[in-house]
Amino acid sequence: MDSELSLAELVGVGVILAGPYLLIGLAWTCSHAHSVDGLRGVVLLVSVMGSIALWPALLLVHVCVG
Repeated sequence: MDSELSLAELVGVGVILAGPYLLIGLAWTCSHAHSVDGLRGVVLLVSVMGSIALWPALLLVHVCVG
C-alpha cells in the first residue's frame, strides 16, 4: 500500500464519512426538537449545531437517563 491520496480524494472520503453522521445528527435533532423550544437567534443556532455534532453523546445520555 504505497499509494498517495490527492487532496480531492481526501475531501471525497471526508464527505462520504461525514454525510451519514450529519444526517443521523439532523434526524436526532428533528426528533428531539422540543429541547430547543423557546430559543431564538444565535442561541438556537448554536444549540441545533451542537445537537447535530454531538448526537452520539446525547443518545448515550438519553439511553442511560431515560
